[in-house]
Amino acid sequence: MASTRVIITVTGHATREFAPNRCAVHLRVASDGPSREAAADQSSTAIHALTALLTTLDQLADGPLRRWSLDQVQHSRHRPYSQDGSVQPWLYQSSAGLVATFSGLDAVGQFVDDAAEIAGVEVGHLQWKLTRTARAKAQSRVRKLALHDATAKADAYANGLGLKAMHVIALADPGMLGVSSNPTPQMGQARMMMASDSMPAGDGPNLRPERLRVAVDVDARFEATT
Repeated sequence: MASTRVIITVTGHATREFAPNRCAVHLRVASDGPSREAAADQSSTAIHALTALLTTLDQLADGPLRRWSLDQVQHSRHRPYSQDGSVQPWLYQSSAGLVATFSGLDAVGQFVDDAAEIAGVEVGHLQWKLTRTARAKAQSRVRKLALHDATAKADAYANGLGLKAMHVIALADPGMLGVSSNPTPQMGQARMMMASDSMPAGDGPNLRPERLRVAVDVDARFEATT
């Protein structure tokens, strides 16, 4: 009796969440005034105070600050209009962006609190993320789980057909085996969550990062026989 041979093609999927180990704090320094010099002086004062705060953190042995960078100060001007539509005198603005990346996440809340106290400094958003090494390890772990999922699916199909011997003949990233699928992004969007409990004055906001979602799809082709 001839053996039955069936080709089974499936997509395995896995998702896991991981705690971030880096936080990039995005800040903006901005000031305006009746002259370029007035606006620039205010921005310079704010930048000096902010960089002094960062330098203090940067000089700590095994400190929480990994790195920081400051954009070039930009100068602009525009003429506002009053409510009756008349043109007002020129208004000058000076602004610059700054990004501070922390490896010590417990220090982020206090830094945000201190930076927000500096006149002219706006805290934009916090970007929680994984380092390249941590991200690669996370993706490798989830990829193995996706392969296990694909094998389990193929096993179920084979058992349903009464087939017993099965081995893999091809593995690929989504779509490379000619399978129409919608691959999920390997790194999901992270958001900052504020803890609901209040913090004592001066202790800074109690920041609690949401875990980062890592999702992986893998296409697999198996041959199953009786």
